[in-house]
Amino acid sequence: MLRPVIKSMRPHQWYKNFVIFLCIIFSKNILNLEMWLDLLLIFFVFCMLAGSQYMLNDLKDIEKDRLHPKKRNRPIAAGLLPVKNALFISFTIMAVSLAIAFSMGQLVGIVSLLYLVNSIVYSFYFKNFAIVDAIFIAVGFVIRAIVGCVVINVIISPWLILCVFLLALVLTFGKRRHELDGDQNSRNSLSQYNITMSETLLNSSVSMLLMSYALYTVSVHTAMMLTLPFAFYGVFRYVQLINLKGIGEEVELLMKDKPFVLNIMLWVFLTVLVLYGGP
Repeated sequence: MLRPVIKSMRPHQWYKNFVIFLCIIFSKNILNLEMWLDLLLIFFVFCMLAGSQYMLNDLKDIEKDRLHPKKRNRPIAAGLLPVKNALFISFTIMAVSLAIAFSMGQLVGIVSLLYLVNSIVYSFYFKNFAIVDAIFIAVGFVIRAIVGCVVINVIISPWLILCVFLLALVLTFGKRRHELDGDQNSRNSLSQYNITMSETLLNSSVSMLLMSYALYTVSVHTAMMLTLPFAFYGVFRYVQLINLKGIGEEVELLMKDKPFVLNIMLWVFLTVLVLYGGP
């Protein structure tokens, strides 16, 4: 039963939790081993919380998934993971993960619980409403960024919150744009979107994200402006790939695009060099 359980937890989606590590880079604590250990633990906790929530979502949508050409192959919809077992495993993982989070500190536990509540109410209700669905997803990303700051006890930067929120909107509206080219019955909220609307929302989010990041670079360190071309290219490349290769639905496919990966590596290298190499 282990393989169906792991598949139901969708580990390929856990990349979203890497947002947790942004705080240690931008707070200039990248060489602090103790902080890394704490962040790795909370990263594991959030992966487990996300996985348990995915299982709960599949339980809710089991009948609908069985009618979908791709989703019918999910373990719960396909009958590979019995409903009772999935429900028990999901709640057990949630309980254990929250227990670990609270053991790391009351505030860490509260933020982790808030993330879980946000994910559940999104899956059970708010994902059915256009725009609201994107906002709830973006809030989930922001909570990830916040919990990282809380765990290592550093100041929660408004720039971090703003840029993470806008980045999440870019990814979400990019996904909606791609979904409109496919099966529009796969998501209830798609009936409230259209191609023009999704492109407008995507373009607006891209503009706000890049402007916010540009203002951040000016405010923190003049040399950080050197990272702007790489930030701009990364976002524009994402938009390009949505339109040319349709990667919007599976953002993780970006990691298979060599120009995008190389650009990210250069951005990270230059960011670390500016933040840690200057006075």
